[in-house]
Amino acid sequence: MIGRRGRCVIVVCCALVVSACGIPLDEAPETIAIDELPIALQATTSTTSSTLPPQLTEDVAIYLVDPGDGEPRLVAVDRQIALVESGTELESLILEQLFAGPINEEQIDDNLTTLLIPSADDPLAVLSTSRPADGRIDIVLTEAPSVEGAARIAAFAQIVFTLTELDSIDEVGFLVRTEEGTDEFISVLTDTEEGDVSRPVGRDDFPGVRPLFLPN
Repeated sequence: MIGRRGRCVIVVCCALVVSACGIPLDEAPETIAIDELPIALQATTSTTSSTLPPQLTEDVAIYLVDPGDGEPRLVAVDRQIALVESGTELESLILEQLFAGPINEEQIDDNLTTLLIPSADDPLAVLSTSRPADGRIDIVLTEAPSVEGAARIAAFAQIVFTLTELDSIDEVGFLVRTEEGTDEFISVLTDTEEGDVSRPVGRDDFPGVRPLFLPN
């Protein structure tokens, strides 16, 4: 059992501890600003907060295909892409969206599809892009689309119309990387009297599959 003298000693010790912390003794509680506390106590009461920058996005249009009755026609579909800080070019991000194909809602409700189909088991993909001249972009594919006839025309048109949505692009050159590692131009089937061409192509080369409505 602690006697009166013992209690007095405890009170005195507590007072010395509080005084040593640099906090003045008052008869009633008083609010103390954090910056007025000793440094040791500030470290335990301060909090830090960080705010992440908002995600930058870009609204774009990709072109899928309405197969119709054997007469495919392009349809513009809105996509929202996230702009990353890795230096990836906008056209590469757009092509990723295009080669991903339609989402379920688009397929079921609007019967949309894509004709960018590989001949092998690996997905058709873009290996690289380049800008050899103003208004032109060259893309290197893993292989050419495997479809034929009207479907082949629409497959190339999907890429051309999607990329030429960008103001800086008017025509697209198509190449394929060979087993030797070289990039060679491939024959593109157009919807004109020229038929197959081995030159960059634009929207005017695909009048028959041109969408009925173009995005603003």
